[in-house]
Amino acid sequence: MQTYEEKVGAVRLTLLETKKFKSSKIVFKFRAPLERETITKRALLSMLFETNNEMYKTQTEFRRRLAYLYGANFYTTVEKKGNEHILTAVFDLVNGKLVKDGEKLLKEAFQFIQQVFFFPNAADASFHEATLEREKINLKSRLESVFDDKIRYANKRLIEAMFADDVFKYPASGVLEDVDAISASELYHYYQRFLKEDQIDLLVCGDITRDELIPQVEALPFSKREEATSKNERETTQTEMHEVFETQPINQGKLALGYHTGVYFGDSNFVPLQLANGLLGGFSNSKIFINVREKASLAYYASSRIDSFKGFMLISAGIDEKNYKQARAIIEEQVKAMKQGDFTEDELEQTKKMYINQLLEANDSAQGLIELTYNNLLKEADLSLENWIQKIKQVSKDEVTEAAQVFEMNTLYFLSKEVTGDE
Repeated sequence: MQTYEEKVGAVRLTLLETKKFKSSKIVFKFRAPLERETITKRALLSMLFETNNEMYKTQTEFRRRLAYLYGANFYTTVEKKGNEHILTAVFDLVNGKLVKDGEKLLKEAFQFIQQVFFFPNAADASFHEATLEREKINLKSRLESVFDDKIRYANKRLIEAMFADDVFKYPASGVLEDVDAISASELYHYYQRFLKEDQIDLLVCGDITRDELIPQVEALPFSKREEATSKNERETTQTEMHEVFETQPINQGKLALGYHTGVYFGDSNFVPLQLANGLLGGFSNSKIFINVREKASLAYYASSRIDSFKGFMLISAGIDEKNYKQARAIIEEQVKAMKQGDFTEDELEQTKKMYINQLLEANDSAQGLIELTYNNLLKEADLSLENWIQKIKQVSKDEVTEAAQVFEMNTLYFLSKEVTGDE
């Protein structure tokens, strides 16, 4: 695989040229600061992008055009990486070398993309009212659905408590209370700002050459903008413990524990910390899974995950509320055991293999390669797949134990039918 990186106008272009896949992937990443005032607008904007536009006025026409392009696919997502909001637009298309008239396919794909970004379904500086109202209903439904998924709900509530004084507390998909107030003209005004100010990365993976790609990117009329590096600042650890107990008429308690780590993607101790998390709760052989779920039969599920753009770890478990104190105690014991190096070389080797397999699986797709490349760009890191795997193999037991010392519980959230922290 050949990798090319260069600036093309306002776009930072990364081409991953490879014959590994039968399709090509064109991925735009629009990055802006995470702000309460804009996240819901950005979520709506992403939904409008994949619904219709000036040329394809209906969803049917929009999808018919994609079908004509040999079954191409276009979709958008929103996410947050630390205190930045990322709107991603993905265009999947077949390798032009495999179809008749395939040499025109890349140009037609970019013409479609240009239509999406620059010619929305709008008039008189206002988005199409009926389309926006429909998407507002869809967004509200999506945001309300979190309440019904108690695992997601508990994790959301933990993050709100853990980052109460930080914009990170807001979900990337928007704030339910803000949806109704967004008008078609207000959103169009923000859309103009979005086009002018967002930092734009274009990552392309497939059997496409630089010479084929550059003219298509140059044709996109993005205006020049001030270059901004990733603004994520390192967290200062809050030592004061915060506990939140909530009751709802549910059958299964949801326990979520938040730990500050202060470790970020590409840091020197990033890989050892990932292995510490794997041993603690990341895989089916982990301490939390075995001791809380298998041995003590206290949890329906139990796991941990690391957020390496915000520097924290989240442990979540589904338990009977009567087992709250016992389950919490066992989880805290497992974290303490990791800090004491209470794991074997064999367990570490098994976790390394599972970690490597997870990486290989994720990077056996164009999207996986693109996401890894983008993370490296944001953090100015050098964790290519090969380099990452090499680092995993070289990590010692002592380095994993040392990495685990950063685990400091900061927030606890427990959702149950009636139990409280005092019972």
